[in-house]
Amino acid sequence: MNSENFEYKALDFIPEVTDWTCAVRGMFAGSGGTPYQEEQEVLFDDKIRNYAGPAFRAESKYSFYDRSALEGYERVRKMLQRWVDRMPPEKQKDIVGRMRHKGRGSSREAQNFGGAFFELFLNEFLNGTGGYTVVDPKVVNRTPDFGVTETQQDGTEIHYLMEASDIDIFHSTDFASEWNELQALDILDEIKTPAYRLSVETEGTLTTMPRKRDLKEPFEQLVNSSNYEDVSAVAEMYGWRDDVMPKTEFQHGGWSITGTLIPVPPESQPRRGRFIGIGPMKSGVFADIKKKKRRLYEKAERCKEVDNLIIALRCDSFDDSLSEALFGHLAYTVYFHEDPADTSPLPPSHSTQVPDGFWFNTKGPLNQNVIGVVEFNTLYPHCVDKASAVFYANPYTAQPLPAWTRAITHAEYKDGKVEIVKGVPPCFFVKDHEPFSDVDFQFEFQ
Repeated sequence: MNSENFEYKALDFIPEVTDWTCAVRGMFAGSGGTPYQEEQEVLFDDKIRNYAGPAFRAESKYSFYDRSALEGYERVRKMLQRWVDRMPPEKQKDIVGRMRHKGRGSSREAQNFGGAFFELFLNEFLNGTGGYTVVDPKVVNRTPDFGVTETQQDGTEIHYLMEASDIDIFHSTDFASEWNELQALDILDEIKTPAYRLSVETEGTLTTMPRKRDLKEPFEQLVNSSNYEDVSAVAEMYGWRDDVMPKTEFQHGGWSITGTLIPVPPESQPRRGRFIGIGPMKSGVFADIKKKKRRLYEKAERCKEVDNLIIALRCDSFDDSLSEALFGHLAYTVYFHEDPADTSPLPPSHSTQVPDGFWFNTKGPLNQNVIGVVEFNTLYPHCVDKASAVFYANPYTAQPLPAWTRAITHAEYKDGKVEIVKGVPPCFFVKDHEPFSDVDFQFEFQ
C-alpha cells in the first residue's frame, strides 16, 4: 500500500518524526511535547470528591475513577484528559461518549470504557514510536482504527494499519449474568467482620438476582458460628486448605457460590476494605484460544482489502493461548511400552505445533493481509507502566515491519517452534503516563 491510499486529515498537532533514535526517547520527552487541542471534550467534571474507599465490583471503571478522592486517581483523570485532548476533535466526542458512564451501569458499558481507553493508549503508543499517526483513516472503503507512516533509518517509508480489540478471555458473552454475579459479590462485601476475609469460588450463571437477605444469611452465619482461635489454629496447622477451613455454599437456580473463611492476623485487625479477599475463582474451562482466534478472523475479514494490517489485542493477563491461536495448538507425544516387561529405552516425550492456526494450516499460509498481531496485557489506566506486550509477526508476510515490533518483546518462529524474545515494555514509548503507586491505589483491590 502506498501513501496515496491514506486520506490524511488536518492533524497538525501530531508532528512527523523521521529519526528513529529520537523517537525511542519518546515524543513527549523534554520541554516540548505534543500540543493539545484547543477545543476539548471534557472527560471528568471538575468537582469536589470525598470518597476514599474501594470500588464496587459491579461498577464501571469510569464511575470509580470519577468519584475517588485518592490522589492517584486525580493523576489518572488528568492523564486520560490529556490523552483525549490529543485525539482529533471529531474522535474526542466518540471516545468521551463511550467512556463516560456514571453509576453501577452494566458489563457492556464497562467494556465500552475498556475499548475506548485502549484506543487512547494506542494513539499515545503509536505516536511515541515515531510514526505519523492518522486516527480512523479511510482506506479502500474501510476505516481502521489507525493508519501509520514510519520513516525507517535508511529514509524509506513504510505504511501500516492497525485494528484494536479489547477482549476478556476469562469472561463469557453472557454479560447480564456476569453483571448479576458482580452485584451478588458486592452484597457479600457488605458483611462487616474485623477478624475474617472470605475466599470465594463461583460456578454456573446467575440469570436472576437472589434476595439480598437470602444471599447474605449463610455467610453471616458462617462468621458468627466460627471461633477465631479455633479457625486460626487450623489455618496455622494446615494452611488455607479448602477441605479443612470453615466454609459454606449458597445456590440460586443454576448458580452457586462457595465461601471459605480466612482468619486475619491480629496485627492486621481491624482490617479495611472488602469482605471477599480471594476470588472469585470461576469453575469451568474458558475457550480463550477459540475466542482469540475468532476475534482475529473478524478483524482480518473486516480489512481483507488491505495487505498491511496489524491487529492489537488487549487482554487481562498473558498466557500461551495467542501463540497457539496463531501458530497452531500444541500436541504432546508420549511413548510407552505395550509390554510391561519391556525395559528398552523409549524416545523422549515431546510437543509439536499442529498446523491449524491463524497464520497457516496444512494447506498453506492464511490471512496474509495481517502482517502481525500485538497483545497488550494487564493494561489499565492506573498502571500503564505495569503493562506488557508481545508482538507476533506473520512468518509469511512480505511486508516490512515497523521498527517498534522488534524493540518490544516479540516472538520468533524458527524450526516449527515459537520463541519469545524479551524487549522493552510498551510504556517505554508512552511517556505521558502516571507511574503506579501502591499507596495511591491501595483501596481499589482491597
